[in-house]
Amino acid sequence: RDQSDFPRLSQLGDILGLNQFEVGSVHKGLADKAYRAQAEQILGDGRGLTADRAEKLKEIQQGLSLPDADAQKIIKGITSKKMLQDMQAQIAMGTLTIADIRKMKEEGVDIENNISMDKRMSMFRKNAEKRLTDGSGSSDLSALTETLPEDLSITKEKAQSELLKIANEKKRSTMVQAVAELRQKKVGDVIKSAKNLVACHGVAPESTLEWAVQEELKDIFSVFVMEGAGAEEQDKLQAALGLDDAVCAELKEVVGAGKFQLKADVADEALF
Repeated sequence: RDQSDFPRLSQLGDILGLNQFEVGSVHKGLADKAYRAQAEQILGDGRGLTADRAEKLKEIQQGLSLPDADAQKIIKGITSKKMLQDMQAQIAMGTLTIADIRKMKEEGVDIENNISMDKRMSMFRKNAEKRLTDGSGSSDLSALTETLPEDLSITKEKAQSELLKIANEKKRSTMVQAVAELRQKKVGDVIKSAKNLVACHGVAPESTLEWAVQEELKDIFSVFVMEGAGAEEQDKLQAALGLDDAVCAELKEVVGAGKFQLKADVADEALF
């Protein structure tokens, strides 16, 4: 259990006819086991490696003459095991977050082999849907197209295919929502929906929005311009709505002249 046992080990080695290398191997094995047992006892409550605990473990390590690399490997193994246990519990409860995943990966946990592809894809969809409906528009979309797939160990091709499906779904439902908001003259909500349309188009530009009533598409664009959206964002919304340059130029002119009025008589059939 400590360094005082090792002279006796050397004597036993002499009796058994072991050479110095063999005695050293036995010594290291015993030191590893002793350190692991005490480290598990100290870290077993799952409260992490505090400064006091690190100091105590260092004292134990020195007492066993255990190299730093071996001690760190043991500690990492214990904390990773605890993380895996916590992760499985969070998966069962549905509370595992991307921040949790990222932390585990930083600690060396093999996410790909410990979380099924179905679970990882479910988390991807959940986070993608949340991001595409939070009203933040086209800002930092690389978090969806690059960072999120990397965090979840999902290939870019698989992630892009899933994003296309989500964008197609969200474009349609967001447009329905925007039209309802137009009817109620909820300008702030219309702007948020417009930004969500921009986000959907940003991650999946090949996704198309099919909408029968052109006037509603024009009204959404006009509200966006009226509320001061920048030229770049206007261009992105134009692409998302599938409006041509001539139409948008005319709408901008109307808004600029102060002649645009938000109507409240949008056709109900457009919602279905």
